Amino acid sequence: MEVYKKTYTVGPEGLSTQALFRFLQDIAGEQCAPYHLTGPDLEKKGLMWVIIRYRLEAKRWPQPGECFTAHTWPGRTRHGMMPRFYALKDEAGETLIAVSSVWAVVDRHTRAMVNNDDFGVTLEVLETGEEIRLPAAIRRLETAQSGSFTVPADYLDENGHMNNTFYYTVAEHCIGRDARRDGLREVMTEHTSEALCGEELALHWGEQDGLWYIVGENGTKCVFRMNLRYV
Repeated sequence: MEVYKKTYTVGPEGLSTQALFRFLQDIAGEQCAPYHLTGPDLEKKGLMWVIIRYRLEAKRWPQPGECFTAHTWPGRTRHGMMPRFYALKDEAGETLIAVSSVWAVVDRHTRAMVNNDDFGVTLEVLETGEEIRLPAAIRRLETAQSGSFTVPADYLDENGHMNNTFYYTVAEHCIGRDARRDGLREVMTEHTSEALCGEELALHWGEQDGLWYIVGENGTKCVFRMNLRYV
């Protein structure tokens, strides 16, 4: 296995946070395709991929019309958690955005995490020296503001729950920020549960020294936590 690379040109509307994470999700699947480990491949085994955590560090947010090349590769599995790394480089080869993530394999019916080795869901470990630290715990801040969000059908993915990329749309709507305008610099995201169609999430958010904290809950159950920092 080699590092997978794909070029992306930012459209005139700019690169939204949701679009960036959708692109990262897509290229991870493209690298897995030759090994029959895409989402549809796992579905045949009664399994699915789920994202547990993301970490993003940006030196600069890509601008409209800019071309960059994304690199992605899998890391070493730890306790059933499967790391994946990304580096988005400009045409001069400078890394604009570095990302680390942690994925897991889950039983589609019980929604419980399984041992990936038991089902042959393994990828060759690559090390490039460009890996950033894996995501850590989310920094919690005071949440002075609250709202709610009901999951629409067009936010669902093939796993029947809200796709992880749309959480950024929801979070940025709450805090009134937009990476295309404000230049996103840091992201830490943790997905602890799933949100289904029609479910209402209670949202709470706050900011301290430029760092935003957003949490979404379904009753007493936490669904996601997020830190966002802009320029």
